[in-house]
Amino acid sequence: MELKRDYEKMSKHFQEIEKEKQASIPTISFDNSKVVQLSVDSLNPFPNHPFELYTGERFNDLTDSIKACGVITPLLIRKLDDNTYQILSGHNRNQAAKAIGLKTVPCIVLSDLTDDDALMIMLDSNTNQRSVSEMPISQQAHIYALDVAVNKRQGKRSDLIKNIEKNLEILSNGADFETFSPSGKKLNTVQEVGDKYGVSKNTVARLIRIDTLLPQLKEHIDNKQISVRAGVELSYITVFEQALIAKIIDEYSFHLDEHKAHQLRELSKAHKLDRIIVVEVFEEKYGKSVNKKLKSFTIKPKFLSKYYSPTVSQDVIASDVEASMDVWQEIKTFYPDTAVDDIKNNIINLLNNQKQQ
Repeated sequence: MELKRDYEKMSKHFQEIEKEKQASIPTISFDNSKVVQLSVDSLNPFPNHPFELYTGERFNDLTDSIKACGVITPLLIRKLDDNTYQILSGHNRNQAAKAIGLKTVPCIVLSDLTDDDALMIMLDSNTNQRSVSEMPISQQAHIYALDVAVNKRQGKRSDLIKNIEKNLEILSNGADFETFSPSGKKLNTVQEVGDKYGVSKNTVARLIRIDTLLPQLKEHIDNKQISVRAGVELSYITVFEQALIAKIIDEYSFHLDEHKAHQLRELSKAHKLDRIIVVEVFEEKYGKSVNKKLKSFTIKPKFLSKYYSPTVSQDVIASDVEASMDVWQEIKTFYPDTAVDDIKNNIINLLNNQKQQ
């Protein structure tokens, strides 16, 4: 009986904790009466917004749609403590509305959000309206890195996200709003974030490494001059070395694969990475013995005329030169670190002494 009472007491305690946690989550309940019209000029973009805005035909299609039907899906707006407004979802709709001369757009205003709440809502609402896999690699990398970081900090506030998504879908009657994927569990690991976006945990982990690279290297990954796996290898070297590699790629239009990038990483660990070695790695010359051939040269006739008459054949001269070289190399071994003129003087003195004897 005593065990049972302790269990019931513990169970009640956990229930109270869970209620307190749920009470701390902002509950967003809104309907058509909660949609307000705000000036397009009063809405500020989300800081460091990670999604590329529409351009070209895609932007023109959006403006044509808004001309014909208006802004059907309300923008999701965060009201800050200083009474300014920040766009969480709807940057493209706001830009399109400005382009066709609209003064206001329909908005749903959320307040009392933490920065992490706002970041999660911005990520979820935007990624549910577009395919992350079709974005440039560097952009995918930044989105995954943001999502993993924010969920590691505080866990997924899924009730808040699902409530907002459900109401937005109702208000827009499903127009230009894709079906939302369920998010019924905490997302606080690389594995779970991968599941959310439909990619493997290894892909997420690799792209998080890509997000740490210098912008120049990310650009080379987007244009396929550097492979993704090569980019991961480069993420482990210093910023100075990354800048050096980016500069050399620009200068020579090199492409970098995983094998060469791994070489560069190992050389960085050994503190051997400099400009010459980087180029050698790209050209697949580093660590390989290069068989260099001596270039031929001509002994000037003016010099040869001091020792040979014009009637002496070239074969005789060549034979003498070869024999002289053999003798000279042998002589030099007896006079290490001695200048040529000093060696000659020593030999002459020896020969003169021999004659005198």
